[in-house]
Amino acid sequence: MLKKFLAARGYGSITDRARLAHERGDGIFVAKFHPSPTKNDTDLALAISDVEAIGWTLLDRQAEGAGLQRFVSLTFRRAGA
Repeated sequence: MLKKFLAARGYGSITDRARLAHERGDGIFVAKFHPSPTKNDTDLALAISDVEAIGWTLLDRQAEGAGLQRFVSLTFRRAGA
């Protein structure tokens, strides 16, 4: 219940927010992801694969910043749309 409450307000994991957007019937899902600088983007790849497993297709990935301030803007489209 707390996960759903936080996801509805834009907090929580990217997977929880993507699942909520998919259940709502959204056509586009946009998320800002802050990958760990020590994991060489493996956490980013895992997050993308988890979201795609829900039923989204990655449209665009744009990285900005450097070091601890680095983030990636991810844009997904509902699969089959």
